[in-house]
Amino acid sequence: MQKRAYTVDLLRGLAIVGMVLSGQMLWHAELPAWLFHAQTPPPAFRFDPSVAGITWVDLVFPFFLFSMGAAFPLALRRRIEQRGESMAAVVVSVVKRWALLSLFAIALANLRTGALGDMPAGLKAGFQLAGWGCFCAIFLRVKRLSARQARAVTLAGVGGLVALMLAGRYGWGFDISVRRSDIIILVLANMALFGSLVWVWTRDNLSARLGVLAFVAALRLGSTVEGSWNAALWNWSPAEWLFSFDYLKYLCIIIPGTIAGDCIWRWMEAGDREGAELPGRKSLAAMALLVLLVAGNMWGLFTRHLAENFVASLVVGGAALWLLRGGDSPLDRLHREVFSWGFFWLALGLVLEAYEGGIKKDYATFSYFFTTSGLASAVVVAASIAMRRSGLRFGILVKCGQNPMVAYTAAGFVIMPVLALTQLAPYLQRFAELDPWAGVVRGVVVTAAVMAFTVLFTNRGLFWRT
Repeated sequence: MQKRAYTVDLLRGLAIVGMVLSGQMLWHAELPAWLFHAQTPPPAFRFDPSVAGITWVDLVFPFFLFSMGAAFPLALRRRIEQRGESMAAVVVSVVKRWALLSLFAIALANLRTGALGDMPAGLKAGFQLAGWGCFCAIFLRVKRLSARQARAVTLAGVGGLVALMLAGRYGWGFDISVRRSDIIILVLANMALFGSLVWVWTRDNLSARLGVLAFVAALRLGSTVEGSWNAALWNWSPAEWLFSFDYLKYLCIIIPGTIAGDCIWRWMEAGDREGAELPGRKSLAAMALLVLLVAGNMWGLFTRHLAENFVASLVVGGAALWLLRGGDSPLDRLHREVFSWGFFWLALGLVLEAYEGGIKKDYATFSYFFTTSGLASAVVVAASIAMRRSGLRFGILVKCGQNPMVAYTAAGFVIMPVLALTQLAPYLQRFAELDPWAGVVRGVVVTAAVMAFTVLFTNRGLFWRT
C-alpha cells in the first residue's frame, strides 16, 4: 500500500470493471449461473428473491460502496485538518456533490439506448456522445481554470443535459422523466451525502458511528413489522425519484468502509516511522490465506455449503489474523487493524446468513452487508501485501479506480456510440450471437476497450471529480 492508499483505488477499480463486464455480457440459457446475479439465474433470467447465495457479480456493488466509505476520511480529513475548511463549506460541497450525482443518475437513464426509442442509430449515437460531453463539463476538473470559470463550465454542462432531455421529450416525444434514473448512481449519490455527514459528525467518535450503524439496522428491522411506525417511515419519501429511506440500509457497508479509511489515514499520518516489520514469508502466507478466504466464501455461499464455509472461514481468517500479528511497522499495524475489523464483519455476516432466507443481494440482507464488507477488507489487505512484497502494482485496475465514472459511462456513451457511427456495432453483435460463450467474449472485449479508454484519460490527468 502506497501513501496514496492505492489499494482503495484498486478495490474501486475491481468493482467498476466488474460492473462493466457484468453489464456487457450477453445472457444465454446455456451459460453457468455463477456468471450472473444469483437472484437472476439462467435459463429464464427472471428475478427470483427466494434464491439464496451470491456470485462474483454480487460483490462489485458492495466493494464500490466499501471503497467509497474508505475514501471519506482520506478526502474530508485532508480538507478539514490540512486545508482548514469550515464545517459549513464541507457540508455545502457534500450537498452539491449529491445534487450533481442525482442529476447524473437521471440523465444516464434518460439518454441510454433503450430510452431513446426508435431514433435513427446515428442520431442516437450523437445524442449519447453529446450527453457524455456534458458529463465531462460537469465533472472534469481542469487545473488551469479559475474557480469562476470552472463553475461556468459546470453550469454549461448541467444546461446541456437539461437541453438534451427536453429535446428528447418535446422534439421526439420520448418518455423523458425525472422518475427514471440509474439506480446504482442514485444510491451512490445518497450514500455520498449521508455517509459523508455521518463520518463528519462521528469522525472522532467511533462509538457514535457504530451507534448510527446500530440505529439504522434497528430501523430496518422494525420496518419489516407491518403497521409499525418504522415501516411507515421506511416506506415514506418526500421525493421518491430522489431519495428513499430504504437506501440508508447501505450505510451498513459504508460505515465499515469509513472505519477502514480511518485506519488508512492513521497509517498515512504515521509517515515512515520504523518498526519491526513482518517477515516476508509470513505476510505472503497471510496474503494467500486472505485470497483463499474470499474464494472459499464465493464457493461456499453460492453452492450453499454453509456450515463448512463458516468453519473454514473461521479457521482460515483466524490463521491469517494470527500471521499478521507479528509486525510492528506502521504498514503491518494497518494490515492488522483493517483485517481485524474485516474478520469481525465477515463472522457477523456469516452468523446472520440464515436470517432473511439466506444471503442475497436482492432483496439485500444483513448477511450481505456485513459479509461483503469483510470480504472487501480481505481484498484491501491482500492487495496491499501483494504491492509491498510481490512488487505488483495492478496499474490498469488502479487507474480505472481513480476515474471510476469515466469507466462506468464509457461503454454506453462512448464505445458503443462510436461503433454505431462507424457501422461496426452489427458485426460485434453477430459475433456475440455465434455461441453462448461468444457473448461472454463480447463483454470482455468491450470491457477491455473501456479500461483502455479510462487509462488514457487517467494518464493524461483528466479526472472526473464525482
